[in-house]
Amino acid sequence: MKLSLKRGQISSIKQGDLFVILSEEQIKNLRNKPKTFLETQIASKIPKKQFEGKSSQKVQITSDKLRFHLFGIGKESEINRESVRKVAGSISNYSLANQIQEFTVNSEVPKISNFHTVESITEGILLGQYRFDKYKTGPKIKLKQVSILTNSKENGLDKIIKESTIICDSTNYVRDLQTENADVATPLYLEKQAKDIAKKHKLKIKVLDEKILKKLGAGLILAVGKGSKYPPRIIILEYKGNPHSKETLAIVGKGITFDSGGINLKPTGYIETMKTDMSGAATVLGTIQAAAQLKLKKNLIAVVSTAENAIGSEAYKPGDVFKSFSGKTVEIGNTDAEGRLVLADALTYIEKNLKPTKIIDIATLTGAVIVALGDYVAGMSGTDSKMISALKEAGENTHERVWELPLYKDYISEVKSDTADFNNINYGRSAGCIMGAAFLSKFVEKTPWTHLDIAGTSWLDKPRDYYQKGATGFGVRLLIEYLKNN
Repeated sequence: MKLSLKRGQISSIKQGDLFVILSEEQIKNLRNKPKTFLETQIASKIPKKQFEGKSSQKVQITSDKLRFHLFGIGKESEINRESVRKVAGSISNYSLANQIQEFTVNSEVPKISNFHTVESITEGILLGQYRFDKYKTGPKIKLKQVSILTNSKENGLDKIIKESTIICDSTNYVRDLQTENADVATPLYLEKQAKDIAKKHKLKIKVLDEKILKKLGAGLILAVGKGSKYPPRIIILEYKGNPHSKETLAIVGKGITFDSGGINLKPTGYIETMKTDMSGAATVLGTIQAAAQLKLKKNLIAVVSTAENAIGSEAYKPGDVFKSFSGKTVEIGNTDAEGRLVLADALTYIEKNLKPTKIIDIATLTGAVIVALGDYVAGMSGTDSKMISALKEAGENTHERVWELPLYKDYISEVKSDTADFNNINYGRSAGCIMGAAFLSKFVEKTPWTHLDIAGTSWLDKPRDYYQKGATGFGVRLLIEYLKNN
């Protein structure tokens, strides 16, 4: 799909499909005091009871060769960037449902800047039009050409469309990875994806395969991968956007390409979407891809720690003890708490060998975060209040929201075992999300670190706004917004 900026007034559009976003106040003014001939034509055709500019309302009217599609956005006092994204997502869905493949969207929305309006319309359109239809055999309707109409002469609007397109394309790339079959999107497939990104964007890449991991003594990730025919990997991509800076952010993603639960098998009702347990790793790949395309003046290390948690004759067992790359030993209290194991070895390796100045890990780590926060907000814990605050602000701007959960020493002291240094599951059924972070904190010695648990936000069980049912690609827009401003 091609998305571009078009400068001019509504009256300059003579034919085709034009989408206009209107508030309740605008509709009242349009009916009471139409100023132009075009407004008079529109006002006389708007059915009063069917369209009052309220959120989710829509109506189609025709004027000569031009079809107007009016979409309500609600009260002006409640308009923000997210409400514009939502309307734009509705426009995408409506267009696909009605097989409208080429159209123009007017970007004049009250109470919000031209910059943020154009940005939000771009995001809503691109995220809203996404469909994973690789395995569909019927006809596939796609958007072909979308123009965003503006009467503003402000510079930089073309640039924001280009940048938002890069970010949303990377988000949709993550959604593809999340939704792909588990026997396609294996650890080796993620390795290939990383190599393709490295080649395309001239990034440094290093792959720790099973032989290297064994030599290094990375016993936790090796334990998780023991039951699978697909060997585990730790994959490291490096982007140097500012070689003169000493600041480097490492983002580490959990990449469990299918999580059976292991010997502690997941039951029906929970196992069906476990191909998405690599969502953190996919987000890491999408983020560094977007950062490279945007040419951000930041230094970024992207780490994919990936394995398949399968059941087999060699699968690791509850009660076993394994030695981590850090040298610390871990008792396996539950084989379904495997994500923290693959992350632990990766976190230790990155801190010890690459020495970033900050670390963020992102993972579909616990079901407990869904109990706590649902699928609207991701859980967040960590050791650096400044980074946590900045991520929260980035989440509000992108609507990929995060919420801090406490990581008191009381929780960290509960990560204990009778037979090893630590146990991978502790504290009974209480504070599950926090205890996941508490375990990970044992493997980051000094570096400022934040943990993001996206188990709820990475996948939706029903459509919402500019998301279809399924993968959301959560995290790319959040992390890019954080990188741009910190």
